[in-house]
Amino acid sequence: MNPWIRITRPVNGIMGIVATIISAYIGSGSGFPGYADQIAAACLCVFLVTAGGNVINDITDAETDRINHPDRPIPMNQISLPAARNSAAIIFVSAIVLSVIFIGIISTCIVLLAEAVLITYELRTKKLGLSGNISVSILVGLIFLFGGIAVGSYEKMLILFGMASLANFSREIIKGVEDMEGDLDRRTFPRVYGVNKSAILASVAVAIAVILSFLPYLLGIFNWFYLVPVVISDAMFISTLTLIKNSPGKGQKISKGAMIVGLASFVVGAI
Repeated sequence: MNPWIRITRPVNGIMGIVATIISAYIGSGSGFPGYADQIAAACLCVFLVTAGGNVINDITDAETDRINHPDRPIPMNQISLPAARNSAAIIFVSAIVLSVIFIGIISTCIVLLAEAVLITYELRTKKLGLSGNISVSILVGLIFLFGGIAVGSYEKMLILFGMASLANFSREIIKGVEDMEGDLDRRTFPRVYGVNKSAILASVAVAIAVILSFLPYLLGIFNWFYLVPVVISDAMFISTLTLIKNSPGKGQKISKGAMIVGLASFVVGAI
């Protein structure tokens, strides 16, 4: 695979696009086609911000990735640090310009906020542990609000914001356990408090997310078809909790799969 594609990790961006489309559809309903330009711009903004964040992540993690992820483009010398920095700047500016032209001021403020949080995270808060995990998880949830804002409605997406944030928070903790050996310069939650307390924290996040997952149906936001895939997603998230201590790598992969199934449940429910 091309190193520039790998460094942006497009699968994450595609998941963001799906989340944006779903939230825009939930917010606009039958008026969805009338917001085609705004929705397309919102999707591209989300993809660009996500891609830019991944590039910055690889820049700041260049040294630790030689231990944790030696197959990434920068450790393999496929992409230089200056080239990566320039591409991240271009990607971020492009997202801002698109938001200004096609969506509006509020959305532009969110794009700026997201980019600021991403940069702050990579340069500072990810080394502080829990605050970094919370920052990233909130950014994931904000994608759903962003899609709603693109069509002038975001109230219904608040529950989805909570579910997505909590699910990602659990995955962040599991990833922290997986990377404990390489995170020598960071005060991550697993390194400071250990695997047992990390498992408890991840379990609490998953439990709340699972409870919230039934609210969209109970409140009439989604139809009953939503329940089938969301129960599967919930089960996958719960299964990751049994893998934190012995197989955190497998656990975080299952967690990522559970998030994809969760997005599929939103699609089914919205239709």
